[in-house]
Amino acid sequence: MLWPNAAKAVLKTGPDREVVSVYPYRSACPSSVWRQLITDAGTELTFAGYTNYFLWLDHANLAAVLRRKARSGASVRFLLGVPDAEVTRPARAWNGPP
Repeated sequence: MLWPNAAKAVLKTGPDREVVSVYPYRSACPSSVWRQLITDAGTELTFAGYTNYFLWLDHANLAAVLRRKARSGASVRFLLGVPDAEVTRPARAWNGPP
């Protein structure tokens, strides 16, 4: 990295930074991270994507946990993509509405 001290002077670093970890793909993220994120969420849980099914496979009691969170007032939402929609079609990049 060029000029590491200069970067540290302008970038927020430390345990309270907003981005704590980055994974190159979803399966590289440990199950314990997903479990902790769900456990620690207090007011809102939003799951978005095509492959949310892995959560149900990795966390046997997920339905009970989400039900408990919802009953205590948390918003629990699942946003699902439409595979044939223009914005999600992998054949070419989306260029905006037709």
